[in-house]
Amino acid sequence: MIVPMKKYTFLVYHAEYGYFLDKLREIGVVDVTEAGKASNAPIQEKYLQAARISDQIRMLKSRKTEPVSGELIPDAEIVMTEILELRTEHDRLNHYIAGLNKEIHQASPWGAFSPQIIAHIAKAGVQPRFFSCPERKFDPQWGEDFYIAEISRRQSVLYFVLFDDHTKKIDFDAEEHRIPEHPVSYFEKHRADALRKIKEINLRLDTLAATCIPALEKLKAKILSDMQYEQVMLNSERVAEESVVILNGFVPETGEAQLVNWLNQESYVYLTEKPVPDDNPPVLLKNNRFARLFEPIGSLFSLPSYSELDLTPFFAPFFMMFFGFCMGDLGYGLVLVLIGIFMRKRVSAAIKPYLTLAVYLGIATMIFGIITGTLAGFDMEKIGAFSGIHKLMLSDQQVFYLALVVGMVQILFGLAIQAYAKYRQFGFAYAVSPIGIILGVLAMLDIALLKKGGFVSEIAAYVSLGMIVFWSDPQLGIIGRLGKGVWDLYGIITGIFGDVLSYIRLFALGASSGILGFVINSISLPLIHSVPVLGPILFILVMVVGHGANMALAGLGSFVHPMRLTFVEFYKNAGFVGGGKKYKPFSKDQL
Repeated sequence: MIVPMKKYTFLVYHAEYGYFLDKLREIGVVDVTEAGKASNAPIQEKYLQAARISDQIRMLKSRKTEPVSGELIPDAEIVMTEILELRTEHDRLNHYIAGLNKEIHQASPWGAFSPQIIAHIAKAGVQPRFFSCPERKFDPQWGEDFYIAEISRRQSVLYFVLFDDHTKKIDFDAEEHRIPEHPVSYFEKHRADALRKIKEINLRLDTLAATCIPALEKLKAKILSDMQYEQVMLNSERVAEESVVILNGFVPETGEAQLVNWLNQESYVYLTEKPVPDDNPPVLLKNNRFARLFEPIGSLFSLPSYSELDLTPFFAPFFMMFFGFCMGDLGYGLVLVLIGIFMRKRVSAAIKPYLTLAVYLGIATMIFGIITGTLAGFDMEKIGAFSGIHKLMLSDQQVFYLALVVGMVQILFGLAIQAYAKYRQFGFAYAVSPIGIILGVLAMLDIALLKKGGFVSEIAAYVSLGMIVFWSDPQLGIIGRLGKGVWDLYGIITGIFGDVLSYIRLFALGASSGILGFVINSISLPLIHSVPVLGPILFILVMVVGHGANMALAGLGSFVHPMRLTFVEFYKNAGFVGGGKKYKPFSKDQL
């Protein structure tokens, strides 16, 4: 559900405004209304500074060093400066080493020559010139015409130096190189020094990662706090020659008692009223323990607008069911449950809800594994231990029909939610059309498939037709309703059945996962007897790797496709609008 909000307007004497904001932030329940003013330069600078600190924290955490406790808390600003300097030097050295590698590549064929000796020879009138050519193209006649010294042979390439005394013209098929400024040993020495410095930098960064992350996070929180404070100041309006400051905000009804008590004790002037849709109040969700696990999934699409229903508790059971439908394997579900239970005790509090969600999804996977009769790709009907639950298993055709039935149920449920939401917001006239759709779908199902209602179903079909056509938009006149109703009717007829067919993916994904599991078993089982000695080891290896990959692939599909069914089919039929703004109170706890 969406927690109801109250709109507050505070009027504060300018001399007390600093104290007022400090206390307001300490209470931490007011979501300050933005006044539409652009952030000023100091706020933008703080935002960039916080982003730089976040980047350094991510870099330090990526080094995966164990934190050291009991150390003195370092000065975070000094640490930031040092990290920036270390990273800058690290990048400079890597660039420098890249240049040295290029020089080493060019100088290595020429060995440990002496630039001084070359210069001395050149002064005597003989110019050393460096050449290379494929060994097969080297002509021995060159060695008789000129004084040539072979230096090295690498990958069928001959490197040699020709001493040119300028008495003969040099004209042969060889590539001439520039004389290296230094021998290869010179560049290798400098590279070794640079690598040593990089190692020292990495050791220092590891030390900072082990000791300074909490200090940096504290500095980031302070910067964000100052930025938030200045943003609130910017959204304040000064009147009466700037002697009175006006601040607007929203407070959830569940958290206003402490705020009201303090305001009354301090005798501050304030006004409260219920917000209207044009106020665009922030959205705060409050659900039970089960539905709360699915709030992050819903937020991937959008928060509901303040004036509509929160669909999280309505799609949560379906999403859990769809996940189990898609993965549908008793063994895979058991693995998910065990991972969730085992890891819950070893992660932070922020991660635990996701592991609890994994347990629920694993339970759903186990249930549908029993329904489809699949255990790690094996047919449970052929396993004697599961003979007692044979009656719970469904055939492939029954599973196919089950997917369509579940889809139809969710779509009708979404239409019922839409009817209730429109009734609550606008009145009964706006709920007539979605009710007519539900009635028409049920009547057509009876006429085409069930054939239980007979004449009653035919009457219901005509009634639903009138409800859809003439109540498509109660604001329009009779001609406008008729035109819009006929157009909506076309979209409903094509849309509803298209939406239902989308749920076939539940069956298809479950079947594909089971087939892949069967293939993996078909490959691994013969290895036990066909490969001497190593057979059992190869069997275990193929089973673990194969089913691990299949489980990962099936898990991805089992998460994405139920999300698609939720956000497209269910949200559309439930009339979901979305676009809600998350509730972000002016509070130290939100930093």
